[in-house]
Amino acid sequence: MTHPSPPSLPPAKFGIVDLFAGPGGLDIAATIMKDEGVESIGVEWDDATRATRAAAGLLTTEVKDVAALGPCDPSVVEATVLTGGPPCQSFSVAGSRKGHQALDDVLRLATRLADHEDEAAFDVAWKEVKAETDSMSDDRTGFVLQPLRWIMEAKLKRRRPYEVIVLEQVPTVLPVWKHFVDILRRTGYAAEAHVLHTEDFGVPQTRRRAVLIAQFDPENVHRKVRFPEATHQRYRKGAERLPPTHDHQDGSLFRTSRSGGDVEPWVSMGDALHATRTSEFVMVSNYGSGGDPKNRGRRESGEPAPTITGKVRRNRLYPLRKAGSGEIVIRKEEELERLSPAEAGLLQSFPSVYPWRSTDVAQQIGNAIPPRLSLHILSMALLREPPQEKWYTLLKEWRPQPQEEPPLSAAPPAPGRRSTPPQSSPPVSSSASVRPRTGASAKSSAK
Repeated sequence: MTHPSPPSLPPAKFGIVDLFAGPGGLDIAATIMKDEGVESIGVEWDDATRATRAAAGLLTTEVKDVAALGPCDPSVVEATVLTGGPPCQSFSVAGSRKGHQALDDVLRLATRLADHEDEAAFDVAWKEVKAETDSMSDDRTGFVLQPLRWIMEAKLKRRRPYEVIVLEQVPTVLPVWKHFVDILRRTGYAAEAHVLHTEDFGVPQTRRRAVLIAQFDPENVHRKVRFPEATHQRYRKGAERLPPTHDHQDGSLFRTSRSGGDVEPWVSMGDALHATRTSEFVMVSNYGSGGDPKNRGRRESGEPAPTITGKVRRNRLYPLRKAGSGEIVIRKEEELERLSPAEAGLLQSFPSVYPWRSTDVAQQIGNAIPPRLSLHILSMALLREPPQEKWYTLLKEWRPQPQEEPPLSAAPPAPGRRSTPPQSSPPVSSSASVRPRTGASAKSSAK
């Protein structure tokens, strides 16, 4: 009896291995860029998230644990590009003693992994670093070092460095990326790290991401690395929304402007949810409130959403009403249906038909990098030019590819009006609670 071969990345001009891949925010962008020679395979621990990826037709390694793989493994050996968003819980408490300690630990340990000239010396250093991170009270602190291990092993063991590296995380991880930049320059890469705002790129949500881009260029490591340039208006509380600068003959939802330095207005919640939310509304969000009801933010449907997190279902929506003074009036008895998984996904710039799986997909959605942002980052990192206009239409019109295996479970829509029928598959339980201490994914909803 023959057994099917395990999934592996096919040879490609830009073959991406995506660590801590999540539900596919970056991989969807890669599929849209396929004509440019882009292929991708993700490494993901959580079973429910893997089910979402399978339903979307995304390639995922058979081995779930990032730490159990490496650049020489047959499933990923063809990769020329390394991407990843390591878990960020340890750094999400930045400003606290524990947050500072986690940051200091990673910077110190990363230094011990740098500047090794041979495989044996690196193996000794990695063994010592891993022993220390495994012994920490929060072993997730060491996850951010996994991409650095892959980078060093690609050069020293595979003897073929990654041509491009893209890492992204919450802004509190920026000092780690800056430290990685110094290490990567000594390893032969031109590298830079900056914070990007998602609404700058047409995502209907305010969210900041610390992004590192590195390109192997041993003879020119100090050259400038081009980052995506804003195509849309930056959101600021109380600011007026700009008028559109272009007509969009292709009917695309997400606008962009690529000439003259002009930017389009931000993309609003109302723009993204026009098919299911036909009237103006206000969203009351817990994000950034610290649990204090007095600090709950309010955004009108003409504004981008606040950061979508794993607690997105706690956000409350009401019809938009204003008093004579212009102040928003909330009537609790008029509360609207809360966001469905499809709607929350749209606010992350996922396609409306994205096949979310599991009984609770909020964590997957909150953890994901927005596909729209991924298009900008990958296009600039790989091609060194802005995304092609047609890609935005392809993202909007994306449909799941034929599945080789049935999904394990489905995400039920919220009760009430919804355009998609309920799914009847059994639930998938998350495996996060039994995750080993070797570096598997454990992302937080506050990404």
